Amino acid sequence: MKRREFLGSAAAAAATLLPLPGLVSVVHAQGKGKLTFLTPSSFSLAFSPVLYASVAGYFAKEGLDLKVEAGRGAAQVVQLTAAKQVQTGRTGGANYMMARVNSNAPVIAIATIAQRSPFAVISSKDAPIRTPQDLAGKAIGVQSAGGSMEATLDLMLMRAKVDPKSVRRERVADSAASFGMIQSKRVQGFLGNASSAIRLTAQNFPVSTMQMDDGVPGQVYVAEEAELAANKDAYVAFLRAAYRSAQELIAMDDAALQKAVALMRGKYDIPGSDNTPIALADMRANRELWAAANPRQVLRCNEAQWTEGESLLRQAGLLKQPTTKPLYTNDIWEAANG
Repeated sequence: MKRREFLGSAAAAAATLLPLPGLVSVVHAQGKGKLTFLTPSSFSLAFSPVLYASVAGYFAKEGLDLKVEAGRGAAQVVQLTAAKQVQTGRTGGANYMMARVNSNAPVIAIATIAQRSPFAVISSKDAPIRTPQDLAGKAIGVQSAGGSMEATLDLMLMRAKVDPKSVRRERVADSAASFGMIQSKRVQGFLGNASSAIRLTAQNFPVSTMQMDDGVPGQVYVAEEAELAANKDAYVAFLRAAYRSAQELIAMDDAALQKAVALMRGKYDIPGSDNTPIALADMRANRELWAAANPRQVLRCNEAQWTEGESLLRQAGLLKQPTTKPLYTNDIWEAANG
């Protein structure tokens, strides 16, 4: 797909998916110091580096007017960022690289927040899915077609030599409520993030969880290339505040984490955040993802990991063509933390 074709499809997607609540006023504000950040799903403690930086006033202290909006899938984040409907957002590393290479999307990764995949295959203890081979012939729930979860699933299946076509996909929400679809036999499992698995376990659902580590950078922050070049200072301020937030959250003990969660819950509707044991377990699991490579280099794109990730995607046939375009930049991170 050519760049023009991708932009056309992104614009069409934007027209279909918008308006997001409260988004329009920010979209039209092109002045320096204003950004809209789009999450790939409803608010979650997985997004705490941005949510906590917002409620703690770290973006404001950097002179940045940041608005956080909840999106509807990782693919939407890439589409709306490319269409300049939002200025940055969080999406999956695999599906971002596929859009960048295969569709010539004019977006680039400016940070890696989850160094490995945050996803898991959630099934029932009565019929557990423990290996990729167990997925063959089953119906599996995914949040959205073409999103980061599905890309991670396909890569895991290909690496395990399981035909992706042997796994039927059904659209489900990434939430604890989707376990009902397993109980009703509509699906044999579904893909969820760390937060969903923790909430189900804490609520005593009979779940079996298989972590998905596909060797590709898990979750990244992206920006449209022209926007990034024109408003570099705003993106530097964004990463500086998010880095500060992540570092503080990593260092917090449970008492401090409870206060941080309460602060975020006061502004954002975060499922499960009002249950202290669930919220703390959720935060601990996500902190491990942020700091998996090097705790002092949270948000930085690890060169070796990105090289390996691109190689794995090419071996799996998910990157369809060569490219001379960079897949990531650490320029913003270096400027924010230099």
